[in-house]
Amino acid sequence: MGPSSLKMPAPKPEVWSASTADAPVVVLTIPGVLDRTRAFDVDVQLRVRVPAAARKPEFGLSLEMDGARQWSRTIEASSPGETDSLDYHCRLTLATGRESRLRARAALGPCVLLGLSLTAVEDLA
Repeated sequence: MGPSSLKMPAPKPEVWSASTADAPVVVLTIPGVLDRTRAFDVDVQLRVRVPAAARKPEFGLSLEMDGARQWSRTIEASSPGETDSLDYHCRLTLATGRESRLRARAALGPCVLLGLSLTAVEDLA
């Protein structure tokens, strides 16, 4: 078996994540690397419990990237007495050597936080 017949294992994508069920803010820092530009698929999810007796309950979610607001939305809860969620997906490209700080923030109104998560998965394609 010669050197040309050896296969290198496929690189594994970087996966960074942070989550909480105790606080309305979650922060995730993706460190920079010196040898390449990277692209990430970023997912943010907010899960809440909606009080049954709440009148016109609403909740919101916002995402900041490096201190600048990327996205924000507030919606009326559609399931009093049950759970509801709000999700956001975007892409982040990091230049060689650059790190990024992501911050997701929940606005809960009368709703109860069940979970707030922030995940970045490197796209190797």
